[in-house]
Amino acid sequence: MPKNQLEQETEYVFSLALSKCGDVSDAQDLTQETLLSALVYLEKGGYIENPRTFLSTLLNRKYYDMLRRKYRTPTVTIGEDFDIADDTDFTEELIRREEAENIRREVAYLATSYRAVIVKHYFHNKTVKDIAAELDLPVGTVKSRLDFGRKQMKKGIENMEKYEESSYMPKYLAVRNSGRFGEDGEPMSLTENDPLAQNLLILAYEKPITISDLSKAIGVAAAYVEPIINKLVDGELMKRMGDGKVYTDFIIYDADDNIKYIDEAEAFVEKHSEAYINPVKTAIEELKQTSFYSKRLERFMLIEIASNGTYRSMESLRDKPQIFPERPNGGQWIAFATVYRNKEQMNEPLKAGKENYTLAGRRNTEMSRYLQAENLTIHNYESSLYSPGWNKYKDLGFKLFQDAEFNLLRLLYLIHKKINPEDVALDYRMIKAIPLLEERGFITTKNGSPEILVPVLTHEEEKQFFSICSKASAAFAENIREPLAAWCRTHIKEIPPHLTSVPDQKRTLPYEPASMMFVYEAIRQDIHPRDLGYICPETFVVFD
Repeated sequence: MPKNQLEQETEYVFSLALSKCGDVSDAQDLTQETLLSALVYLEKGGYIENPRTFLSTLLNRKYYDMLRRKYRTPTVTIGEDFDIADDTDFTEELIRREEAENIRREVAYLATSYRAVIVKHYFHNKTVKDIAAELDLPVGTVKSRLDFGRKQMKKGIENMEKYEESSYMPKYLAVRNSGRFGEDGEPMSLTENDPLAQNLLILAYEKPITISDLSKAIGVAAAYVEPIINKLVDGELMKRMGDGKVYTDFIIYDADDNIKYIDEAEAFVEKHSEAYINPVKTAIEELKQTSFYSKRLERFMLIEIASNGTYRSMESLRDKPQIFPERPNGGQWIAFATVYRNKEQMNEPLKAGKENYTLAGRRNTEMSRYLQAENLTIHNYESSLYSPGWNKYKDLGFKLFQDAEFNLLRLLYLIHKKINPEDVALDYRMIKAIPLLEERGFITTKNGSPEILVPVLTHEEEKQFFSICSKASAAFAENIREPLAAWCRTHIKEIPPHLTSVPDQKRTLPYEPASMMFVYEAIRQDIHPRDLGYICPETFVVFD
């Protein structure tokens, strides 16, 4: 490191000194001593490869020297009751106490396999041979773990106060998936309301990392981090490597990825709007000929055609189709996520483009053999057109949206069959939530009795409806295929080189023209009204 670069590190060294001393005058002295020693080292021909690591280590040593000098110098004050004699024992105890705290902290950051042998050997005074017998390990393995553990602790102490931003300013990771959820809502349920899990995934994304380094980066002892890592590995959001490192095994987008090319995307959709509009017009006319037509169902259909059509088109462009692996607990999914500065940012409308184009893909929740019914199904989208806002099931009292959706399906069936919900075993939280469901457009009350507002189809009508949607989606996909192929060749997200499980579909996903852009184009061209005159959840149910 050239000498003139030392000046550039002055502010860093002073901030580190101030955090240790807690006194500006002492911090200034400590900074001056540290920089002067570094300068002398360079004058003698020394080489500094990592300036901040070198300066941090040097400052720590100077700090301990300063403590020794400070507390070994007799303190003299004026006044009858305030004379304090020199107390060398107190000084040494103070220094030992701080060093011991640092050592304990570094032990806490070690992974279990290394922490166990370090604690037994240094804290419990057990021999290598005894440890090997207790842990049923070869003596050589115990020795190598002791050696690695010591090196990790030394490195940690030399790089004190090197916490990542996540340790004091945690970010928010919204995990989503394509495919079928696990029975307990995996993968979303693995990270929901768990900021530690979310930030561990963020920290392990750019490169594989040891559990010890993860613990240090986030400022939480490894004993508390390891169960979370195990949960994420078992749930297949993380993978372990042979060297003990772990990494996040799905793509993570930045919050601004969804708006990075939004102006270009809007121009693209406007230019190719007929590719969508013509099939939609045909589908609407066909839907109007059925006995189950409604404006609510028409809105669902517009979203279905746009979403399914763009998906079909994108799939046809790939050399390899997306393969949805079998996952634990009955799931079959591919995960992806977006990282936000905080939870509030996730709930903010996108501040770019002509509209908010938020859309969550269609969810299908099915139940078998409920009361007299063989099969119950609810189909649901979440889009920016829904006026009450994102997340229809917020504040219903359920931790997982699947629980809310299952109970909503039961409630709607009971209303449909005119069965009093209080006469069957319906979760009390759903009964309590009936006023909210009225506000959100699912049901209404007439003459004191509840009625369903969302469309109710039979299974035969469901098949007919999706047949109409499928034909229109296929036509739209074929119409837009070539333009989208050209788009995708120039709009692809970079990912870390070690991440090999991400399909191409997920690398273009945030940059693709949004499905809702086509829906808003249909509204702009008066194919479908923006305001239906009532609140319209993009939802319908299917009963026997």
